[in-house]
Amino acid sequence: MASVDTTVLKAKSNLSSLLRRAEAGEAVFIRRGRKGPRFQIILKGEVPKRNLEADPQWKGKVAYQDEAIWESEWREES
Repeated sequence: MASVDTTVLKAKSNLSSLLRRAEAGEAVFIRRGRKGPRFQIILKGEVPKRNLEADPQWKGKVAYQDEAIWESEWREES
């Protein structure tokens, strides 16, 4: 499998293509300067979907009414 070795300066202008190559399975390395440390872009997999459910730790402990929030947002200050 092919690998890509580039510097930070070049990677900044080609990041999208470098990410696509990493997704395709290529080893992508970014080096800080010509002789600096080398970092590898590693595909970690799918990002989990966001959970919009109430956190069980807070369920039943926090109560508010939308109207109270709206009123405080629109209250005119003197």
